[in-house]
This record gives sequence, structure tokens and C-alpha cells, in this order.
Amino acid sequence: MDEFEEHLIKALAKDREAVREKLSAADRDHLDALLGLLAEGGEEDRLRTVTRAVAAHLRAALPEEERRAIGRRLAGTATARAPHELLAERILLGPAAPRAGSGPGPAPQAPHTSAFDRLLAEPAVTAQDLYEAFGVRVTAPDVIRLRSRDDVEQLPAFQFDAEGRLRELVRTINGLLGAARDPWGVADWWLGPNLWLDAVPATLLGTGLDEQLLAAAGAVGEED
Repeated sequence: MDEFEEHLIKALAKDREAVREKLSAADRDHLDALLGLLAEGGEEDRLRTVTRAVAAHLRAALPEEERRAIGRRLAGTATARAPHELLAERILLGPAAPRAGSGPGPAPQAPHTSAFDRLLAEPAVTAQDLYEAFGVRVTAPDVIRLRSRDDVEQLPAFQFDAEGRLRELVRTINGLLGAARDPWGVADWWLGPNLWLDAVPATLLGTGLDEQLLAAAGAVGEED
């Protein structure tokens, strides 16, 4: 992450809503999904990776005038905190509470729905559901498996065809994106807006656009 991207993270940590309002609706949704992933926590390397993705998204999505304004405003500033630590702290703590005696102030902002909750709200089945309905046992290592807060393993339903079988295209793309290693990230790729496809990838399954889906998944590795 270069100095300018660090400035973008500082600006976002300082006033998230001021940055969000400069983005298009689709770019705000993508930013919120990334911040939801950050809010889930995890190992330091994961937080660094998500923070780099946030910075890259802002660099690409913010209007040029706003990028220049942030650069001018934060030029020469420094902080002892690493960008991922600064941003994660602000996301987890949310807006600062008003000080005692400072008056009622503005109404507190509603927290954004985390990517964790958003992905768990999508249609899903369990391995037991598939076995009871179709006699299918889910053994493939590249199936996306999401564990809910009450420790139930959910399998996003888009992965399976009408007979309960894992779609071959999904198997291929899940393997390409590393679903066994990062099921939440791969689920978010399938179920979130994709600028390359101009659609949510999962909605394109069965529409004859297999090559486009494969190309979009392949582009993920090229951007890293």
C-alpha cells in the first residue's frame, strides 16, 4: 500500500459517511461488503489484505476531484498506527459516542449490515438437507461452507443444481478462487455485485454465460 492509499484509509477511518457519499450506489455497496469482511476480524494478514482491497477500491471508485482533495488534506500527515489497525478499530467501534454534557447531538448512525450477516441471509441448505432430499453426500473440498453464529454449517444454495448436485462450473470457479481456504471471500464474490460482469455472478448460472464467469474469476488473480 502506497502513501496515497494510506491517506484514503485515514480519510475513511475519520469520516466513513463523508467518503461513502462520494461513491456511486454500486461502489458504496462494494465498500460496505469489504468493511463487513473487516468487521469479522481474523488474523492480521487477513486484515491487511482486506484493508488493501478497500484502499484499491477507493482509489478506483472515488472521483478524481475527491482523490485530489484527500491527498491535499492529508499530505505530510503520519500516524503510528498501521492502516489495517486504524480502520479495523474504527469499524469495530463505530462513530464516537457524544461526550457527557454535550447535548443530544445528531441521532446515532445505524450500523451497516456486515458481510457475514448478508451472506448468511442468502438461500442455503445443509449437508443433511441434500442427503435427505436427493441422497447426495457433499464431499467435494471446494464447496463453500459457511458457519453461522449458532455453529450451523450452511452451504449457499446457488452451488447446487435441481437434483442437489454440485454444479461443475461452481466447482471449477470455487477451486480457482480458493473456496476451501477462504469460503467467506469466495461466497462474497458469487453473491455480491461484480463490476466486471455488471451483475451478481450467482444470478448468471445457467444462462449460457459460463465463459464470462470463468473470465471474471480469472481476472481476480490478475488484479492481485
